Amino acid sequence: MAAPRIRVVIVDDQPLFVSGMQMLLESQADLEVVGTAADGQSGVEVVERTVPDIVLMDIRMPVLDGIEATARIVAANERRPAGETAASEPLPRVIILTTFQRDEAVYRAIRTGASGFITKDATPEFILAAIRTVNSGTAVLAPKATFDLVREFGATSNSSGRPIELALDVLTPREREIFLLTARGLSNAETATAAFVSETTVKTHVRAILSKLSLQSRVQIVIYAYENGLLRY
Repeated sequence: MAAPRIRVVIVDDQPLFVSGMQMLLESQADLEVVGTAADGQSGVEVVERTVPDIVLMDIRMPVLDGIEATARIVAANERRPAGETAASEPLPRVIILTTFQRDEAVYRAIRTGASGFITKDATPEFILAAIRTVNSGTAVLAPKATFDLVREFGATSNSSGRPIELALDVLTPREREIFLLTARGLSNAETATAAFVSETTVKTHVRAILSKLSLQSRVQIVIYAYENGLLRY
């Protein structure tokens, strides 16, 4: 039996871009566009109605921008009944669409709960790979670009060298190890190899880490690590 298709909503106020993106996604056997919207408010409503796996979210739109729209989608995720999704992160997952890779608004959207970002001039192959990567919840999307964004716009609150235990005191020793590996952008497979555990175990630990630290996505683990001075890039 074929695997379920990845259900996508596109939220962008440029009709030509939306049309082109929709054609690209629907050319793929494993992807399905279940809705589109031209502003953030309509986007939130479409997401609430269709409950997609992935939301491609523009930043600057009329009525409601992508940052606030992302925040509302994340808040709705948090209200969903426990156990409704079995993945490492709540659904739907938001990928930010941006014209500029280094944009403070993108950082704010990720900090709010978006799972990553892609530039609008990315190749079709990269866009498709990004959707599949974020949907699988197995890795941080484009780790180097994410690190650059965090380093440029993130505020380090632990420049004095606060012990890791104070920032990660709710985690077990094994969870701390998985946290630090994930914060470096490693995939589940890479983390499993480095920690000498199975990928299933890594997924279990990632779920626990996100829950205990009240984080929304793996990319927020990167931000948390940087802002608490736990990693140096």
